[in-house]
Order: sequence, then C-alpha cells, then structure tokens
Amino acid sequence: MGYLNRSWELALIDLDGTLYRGDRVIAGAAAFVERLRVRGIQPVFFTNNATRTPAQVVDKLMSMGIRCTPDEVCTSAQAAAAVIRASTGGSVPVAYIGMDGLREAILEAGLEPLEVRAGTPRPALESAKAAAIGLDTRVTYGDLAAFCRVVSRLGQFVLTNGDVRLPVEDGFVPGNGALGAFVETATGVAPVVTGKPEPRFVAYALQRYGARPERTLVIGDNLLTDVAAGVRAGLYTIQVLSGVRYAADGEPQARAVGMSPDEAAACSREPQQPAGQWAPDEVYGSVDELFPDGDA
Repeated sequence: MGYLNRSWELALIDLDGTLYRGDRVIAGAAAFVERLRVRGIQPVFFTNNATRTPAQVVDKLMSMGIRCTPDEVCTSAQAAAAVIRASTGGSVPVAYIGMDGLREAILEAGLEPLEVRAGTPRPALESAKAAAIGLDTRVTYGDLAAFCRVVSRLGQFVLTNGDVRLPVEDGFVPGNGALGAFVETATGVAPVVTGKPEPRFVAYALQRYGARPERTLVIGDNLLTDVAAGVRAGLYTIQVLSGVRYAADGEPQARAVGMSPDEAAACSREPQQPAGQWAPDEVYGSVDELFPDGDA
C-alpha cells in the first residue's frame, strides 16, 4: 500500500470498469469517493467518453449513489475543445461529428459548433476553421464523407479519443478510434488525439484543477488507456481489476460484467499487461479496497 504513504490532492478516476460496469455500480464505489473527500483529495471523474455532457455524467453517477458535480467531470471532449481554442485563439466555426458531449464542450470553450451531416451546405463546411470528431452512434457514410472533405481542406483534425473497440458483455462495438481511422485513411491526415492514453489529457486536467503532478494519482481498469495515460504522464497509477479482462497475450477481452467484489479480490494482484507495455504502480481488485477507513 505504497500510495498510503504519500500525500494526494487530486485523483483522476476512470468511470466504466472502475466505478461502474454498464448500468451496475461497482460495490463500494460511492463510499470510496466519499473517503477521498474526507481525506481532502479532490475526485475528478476522468473519462474518454465524449458522448455525454458533464451534467449527463453526473446524472448517471448520482443515480448510482455516487455524489459528484459537473465541475468534477473531465471529458476528452473538453480537452479536445481546449486544444482547438488554444490553436485558433478565438471564436471560430468548428466542424464536428459527435453527440451532446462534444457539442457542449465546443460551445463552452467559446467556439462555434458546426455539426457535419451529409446534407450540410458546402458554404457552411467551407467556413470551418477547425474540425473534431467524437463517437456518434448515428453517424453515416455520407456524414463521414462530408467531414473528410473538411479535414482534407484544413489538413488537420482533433480526435477526442482513440478507443478503436469498446468492450461489451458479448464482445465489442466499434469505438471512436475506428471513426478516426476511417477519416485518416481517406484523407491521409493524422489526428491530434486528446483522450487517454495521451499525456495531454492528463496535462489538461492538472492545469484545469491546479494540481501538482507529484500529488495526483490515476485510478482505472484499462491498461492501454487509464494506466498508460498515468505512466506516460509520470503520475502514480493504480489499476483495478473490476473492468477490462485480459487474455493470456495481454489483449483486452471484455468487461468483467458479472464479477462480484469477492471474485475481483481473488484476481491476481500482478499487473496483467502485454510484455514491455504499461505497468501500474499498484494493483487492487476494486476501488472498494482503496483508502480504507482508519488509514487516514
């Protein structure tokens, strides 16, 4: 329990697989967040999910008994909007494919969201000074074709997160990284990626919350996103085994949807990563084991 011997001010906490699995809260998650607050550690709900607004994230967490506020939610969409704002320096039209989370992030950054659809008029597309793409489950080939024309003209675009596959109980579904790969292949333009495992996402959170790297820890289940982000940014990183499960070769298989707390605790505490890849500082069965009462 090396983390208990250090002083923390900020915890960047993954959501799906760490605090909940799908629509089921992980046992002890709400109490874990409250233990952080009692210790004076600011919880930040640190997510690659660019589809939801912070208010929508709060609604989901609160429905599971996890107390939080919108300003404690940090999304890859917000990081993407910050990158665009910094590069353009002003209120400019941003062509985007995405859902509520990305649209709101663009607006809140003082930019002008321009949703790209197959029927978007050409003059509107030509007015865009930047482009961003987040997961959109409604997207069509025509939408992507129109977005590709914008990207080809601009020579750049921002991808909120590079998750190619999203684990589900019976396998996986394509993630935002698959959409980004489509655009990159068609245009030859590589995106700027803002979500985990990119260190710029961690840097964005540290700047936003005014935290010091040496007093910030990352907690998550996914070795290739959560853990990799923490390690690459030089932060103390804890992996929990309540989410993504790994095959013998270290490749992600699926969410541990049916895993009970006892089953999670019985899992090996050895980091389950591909050889030469990202190793967390510590490994636990679930957040229920972290910052136990009586060890403040």
